[in-house]
Amino acid sequence: MARFLARTFLWLGIALGSSWVATTASAQNPLIERGIGEYDEVRFEEALQTLSAALVRAGNTSAEQQQIYRYLALTYMALGRQEEASGAWRTLLGLAPDTQAGSDISPRFRTFFDNVRSQWEADGRPGTAPARPVAIAHRSPPQADRGTQVTLEASIEDPDHRAASLVLAYRQGSSAVFRRIECTRAPDGTYTATIPGNDVSPPLVEYYFEAVDAAGLPLASRGDVAAPLRIAVPAPGRPIEEEPAFWGILAGSAVAVGLAIGLGVFFGTQSSGTTQGALVITIH
Repeated sequence: MARFLARTFLWLGIALGSSWVATTASAQNPLIERGIGEYDEVRFEEALQTLSAALVRAGNTSAEQQQIYRYLALTYMALGRQEEASGAWRTLLGLAPDTQAGSDISPRFRTFFDNVRSQWEADGRPGTAPARPVAIAHRSPPQADRGTQVTLEASIEDPDHRAASLVLAYRQGSSAVFRRIECTRAPDGTYTATIPGNDVSPPLVEYYFEAVDAAGLPLASRGDVAAPLRIAVPAPGRPIEEEPAFWGILAGSAVAVGLAIGLGVFFGTQSSGTTQGALVITIH
């Protein structure tokens, strides 16, 4: 038992340490470069998902936010979604009022964004005051049965009432593009959405929530396209602990808690001279 714990939590410690090094080694949000690359490669749907995820990542500098909103506006225009493009550009102007469309984009896009600027100025240059952050509360289920629909529940903390809707994006396994469905809001303020049973199959389902404003721009997320939440789906007749996806979810969501508890149990049993112990990890 002690040897098993030592190996297990040594691995967890390495995983935790590697994650910390990777996080601290890269100061810039890596999703920005990825989203711009997808835009340049004319993969607009993927660029939209990646840039939306980049926008709600914590720690963005003002310059990074401006870069994200600029490429979001360009991506929405490329997809023919002018209302969202206008919203992104107006938000960019709120962050950097001197922003100009520039000669590096097509004349059609430049004319559109110049008109957005004129309307923004006529409206009194709104959006220059910082808004309070939006947060999404959600508890992810650890597993689901194959072929059984999964109903997910979440709530939004939105002090300035900026969120117009909550969207659930999900996919079976690790396919390229997430499907998006709008959540239903209950009278008590909670939101629900259901993943159809046809999309619940081994080894896992990946998903995330995204709160969007009236223009369709993301305000907050729980999980994202690059780091989605996961639900393990065991194959028929196979215990959940034998599913590799289960251990991936465990390692990804409870490394710190498992490491702290496990090391305490391991070193406690070593110091007391015993060879048996019980380890209980509760995952929320």
